[in-house]
Amino acid sequence: MIEIAIGSLIKGIGALLLILVILSIYIVLHNAKKNATAEKIEIYIQSKQDLWYRYLSDEIPLPEELIPKNDIEIKAIEEIFLSYLENISNSDIKEKIRVFSNQYLSQYYSGLLFSRRWSLRMNALHRIISFELVSLVDQCKKLEKSARLSPEEHYLLLIIRSKFDEEGFIKEFSGNAVELSEYECKKLLIGFNSETLLRLTRQIKEFSEKCQYYFIDVLGIRRNLDFLPFLEDNLRHENPEIRIRSLKAINEIGIVSNLEIYTGFINSPIWEERLMVAKIMGTFPLEQAYPYLEQLLQDENWWVRSNAARSIVHSKDGRSRLEIFIETADDQYAIDMAREVLGEGIGQ
Repeated sequence: MIEIAIGSLIKGIGALLLILVILSIYIVLHNAKKNATAEKIEIYIQSKQDLWYRYLSDEIPLPEELIPKNDIEIKAIEEIFLSYLENISNSDIKEKIRVFSNQYLSQYYSGLLFSRRWSLRMNALHRIISFELVSLVDQCKKLEKSARLSPEEHYLLLIIRSKFDEEGFIKEFSGNAVELSEYECKKLLIGFNSETLLRLTRQIKEFSEKCQYYFIDVLGIRRNLDFLPFLEDNLRHENPEIRIRSLKAINEIGIVSNLEIYTGFINSPIWEERLMVAKIMGTFPLEQAYPYLEQLLQDENWWVRSNAARSIVHSKDGRSRLEIFIETADDQYAIDMAREVLGEGIGQ
């Protein structure tokens, strides 16, 4: 029995060693192939980069030798194009890359789109975005119906929709087909023009709650006065987070006209609302806003007091108003804040 057990153990070790040898050979051959491919790509780039520069700079028409003949050349061209797109802002060069890619690279990336390998599908989606392969938009729509899509693929397909199919994107985005992170949502929205963003304001109720928040943030980042009526309407929203983010966006825009819209927040039980209105009051003439700012300067919250004092001091005659306040006020916390803000301006 012992001899049988030892014999089985030896056979097991032998089988394991054979598997390890086969794996080692595979890894060596795979790395050798990978290195050979990388070397061929580098040789192509070194030999053709000057010719590519002359073509992309419009010095010469497209030479026949730049039209790719195999996958190696396509991968090398991919690296050349990505280098240009990452390092130049010349719109003519970008357009030549777009036209060339749609004509000579789209078939290659179309094949990758429906690969079983996730990494190849992801590479294709990234290149469709980078090279603006509008010729593959219909293929991307077919891919969207796949049940095996990962969240990463779904997000890239949304980016493609946003670039080449605005109507489809708005429908998809509003339908909450996928939960987006803050970064993903803002990246999608920030690229749209103001007209499209205004259209989206009419569909905001269809967004997920978090996407509503991020959308409002983007309106503030864009700082377009056309968004102001929508944001001011939001100040009556039942959701305090919507109100706070709308106040923040209005403050980012920096232009307001109707003081009465904001005075109701002076006595808000939510300190973030009082904080934002303390900032917004600084955009009005001091003679209009001072009674409200003086009240906010005596707020129980340190941040509210601080921003009220800063809104005053940055206004015309604001320093003298704070000096008078220090002499006449009874609230020691407010007096200390006024002194602190005045002291910051010394020597400036």
